[in-house]
Amino acid sequence: MKDGPLSISIFKKPRYIPLRYRLIFLISCLLVVLFGAVAVLLGVLQTKSMRGQLERRGMAMANSIAAISKASLATYNYIALEQTANQAVQDPETLYIAIHDKEGRVAAFSGRADLQGTVLDDPLSRAAVAAEVPIVQEGLGSLGVGKGLEIAVPVFIPGSEYRWGTVRVALSLEPMFQQIRTGLVVIAGVGMLALMAGVLFAYWVAHKITRPLADLTLATVRAARGDLEQTLHVSTRDEVEVLASNFMVMTREILLQRRQLESQLREIRRLQRYTEQLLTTMNDGLLAVDREGHIATINPAAQTMLGLPESLPTGQSALAVLKDAPQLSGYLEEMLREEAAWSQREIGLARHGEDQTILASSSLLRDGEGHVLELIVNLQDVTELKKLEARMRQADRLAALGVLAAGMAHEIRNPLSAIKTFVQLLPRKVAKEGFLEKFNRTVPRELDRINGLIEDLLELARAPKYYLRSLQLEPLVRQILDLFEEALLAGGVRTEVEFSTELPDVQADPSHLTKAFQNILRNAMQAMAQGGTLRVEGYLAKDVLPASQRMDRRAWAVLKFTDTGVGMSPDTLSNVFNPFFTTKDHGTGLGLAITHKIVTEHGGFIEVMSEPGHGTSFILVFPPA
Repeated sequence: MKDGPLSISIFKKPRYIPLRYRLIFLISCLLVVLFGAVAVLLGVLQTKSMRGQLERRGMAMANSIAAISKASLATYNYIALEQTANQAVQDPETLYIAIHDKEGRVAAFSGRADLQGTVLDDPLSRAAVAAEVPIVQEGLGSLGVGKGLEIAVPVFIPGSEYRWGTVRVALSLEPMFQQIRTGLVVIAGVGMLALMAGVLFAYWVAHKITRPLADLTLATVRAARGDLEQTLHVSTRDEVEVLASNFMVMTREILLQRRQLESQLREIRRLQRYTEQLLTTMNDGLLAVDREGHIATINPAAQTMLGLPESLPTGQSALAVLKDAPQLSGYLEEMLREEAAWSQREIGLARHGEDQTILASSSLLRDGEGHVLELIVNLQDVTELKKLEARMRQADRLAALGVLAAGMAHEIRNPLSAIKTFVQLLPRKVAKEGFLEKFNRTVPRELDRINGLIEDLLELARAPKYYLRSLQLEPLVRQILDLFEEALLAGGVRTEVEFSTELPDVQADPSHLTKAFQNILRNAMQAMAQGGTLRVEGYLAKDVLPASQRMDRRAWAVLKFTDTGVGMSPDTLSNVFNPFFTTKDHGTGLGLAITHKIVTEHGGFIEVMSEPGHGTSFILVFPPA
């Protein structure tokens, strides 16, 4: 396809025709139509005017001949009539003059004496002879040559209504046609000159109009090819100048945006190189999986950690690639299915016959509309950390065992000392009055004290048997408060109880929970030696678990025991659940340790909040049944 010089051959388009040629063609067509209409109008008007003049002339001539011929027609003087017809036809524009008598025969016919006395049978003659009034007919039939106009006038004798004859005058139309042709030629010549002048004027106007448009079109072509730094000067003081000005503003904006995009592209490429280098050099593994479960990104650390080949291509199914790590693939599938915002889980792997522990932390990458794009998982090898934690727990257990042994020795030493003293005094004071009674009262009491201590230790150490059943916490708590009612009143402690109606049942052993709640109540009463308020609340709560367990989205049952006692210092608060730790003058320090064990073995956990002088709150959290 051959296009114009300013066209862009990107895809097939109609033939390019410059606007200036269209304007010249349009103006030329308008001029041709205008002058054609003028010529036609003038021709019609001139023809009408000349025909009218010719009819009036012919009518005057026919009336004059009729006036002269009345007497001759009445006397049948054909000779006089022929002379009259031949004399009247001397005008070159007169084709013929015919006079018919009252019978319709030819009385005289100019230049045609042979027709005298005959009856003409052509349509014009019949119409003329039969006419009662003057008529005008066009055409000569067989009586003349060329085109003519015939005027027929009936002849009447004054005082009589009887028609005595008919006078026919035929005038030639050729002079009229010749004059009309001459006028049309003049009009055509003037029109051609005007058309040439109009075309020149149209070319000048089109050039003035289209030159700025051509410059603007050329500028758009250059802009389409990428040249946005060109300068366009158009000064027409009309819409074209406004269009050119707006075009320059648009190109400047596009150029500015292109530079910004190029700068952003360079920054994106830099960040991409930085991200690739970061993923390559980081020690933690990074794994990204799309919504369909295909691997989108995996760094070398993750490949090494999972035992995958270094040349692993992306786009493969994570389930197929991680078939030797079912826990990790299951974790990815679960996270994609549940669309959890953030999660963390320890995953065990077996590599080369050794157990490996990986801490997987995942988060979701979403688009602007909130749709999930990818699941990004950070993998951290915590195997050595777990081993270190195990060694630290071993050390802590040994240290706790030492503290436990010291506490046991301290707690057992006092009753053993009393028993030893009585045993040593027994040989010498057995016969003394009252000694055996004191011996029988003191030694069994101290033995019971040692036995109770051992029972508490055994309960703390061994795995007790729990008989779990669905249990409502509110009736159990109110029952325990009823048992302590007298002691609470005696200590000046006022109780407030508030339970939510939404509090769910828990799966628990009521006897063990009773023991745990009693230990907490005893500590609260001892902390409020001068009286106070004990508030017990039961309610439903979410997001109460540690961050490592946040995947459990159930609502948990919470019991909160709050006293207005003396509170605890930070050191006391950090050791409150340690065995044999106590700040009281009497007691073994095993009560809260046993409470902690009971709560945790029921699947819950316990927290303590306290400030010196502001009381203490024990918060017990249980999973719903």
